[in-house]
Amino acid sequence: MGSSTYRPPARTMEVVINKYVVKLKYCYTCKMFRPPRTSHCSVCDNCVERFDHHCPWVGNCVGKRNYRYFYAFILSLSFLTAFIFACVVTHLTLRSQRDGFLATLKTTPASVLELVICFFSVWSILGLSGFHTYLVASNLTTNEDIKGSWSNKRGSEFANPYSHKSILTNCCAVLCGPFYPRRMPARTLPFPAQPDGICPSSDVCPDF
Repeated sequence: MGSSTYRPPARTMEVVINKYVVKLKYCYTCKMFRPPRTSHCSVCDNCVERFDHHCPWVGNCVGKRNYRYFYAFILSLSFLTAFIFACVVTHLTLRSQRDGFLATLKTTPASVLELVICFFSVWSILGLSGFHTYLVASNLTTNEDIKGSWSNKRGSEFANPYSHKSILTNCCAVLCGPFYPRRMPARTLPFPAQPDGICPSSDVCPDF
């Protein structure tokens, strides 16, 4: 067939979700129509279902299959930071009552440094946990919230089609929903498997 008769695939496709029409975009990299709430990550070079964001701190995309673990991670980190901050404040207070404030600063400089680090860390981590708690309760993603996918339509008949209109139901759907298998096939390793850990060449074997 000649190149003049080639027709590229359609750019969008409409589907109905909870009586609302949602447009699906075609991904020319992954060669498929992106499922609802899917976005292509330029860093991972993959389409990620229910794409939330690409987290540089964990070096991975946060999406449908690992969002519950990411949320548990930042929530537990918030409790840990608040606990350490409270313990350091208690330690310095009791030590100051016994030895004096200036003497405590001189004898325990590491505790003072830890207090300063926790003071600035606890607000950012608690703020991040609070923001994601709001997203879980609303059944939104960071990508949708930043882009304002549904916020500019609040108050009208067309709202977030993925919300169950209940905070408890949204939390259960996001955090306790079924664990679906991945849609994309796993990427193959750059080197074939070798017996007994033998490298295919004299180069240093990569650490997978």
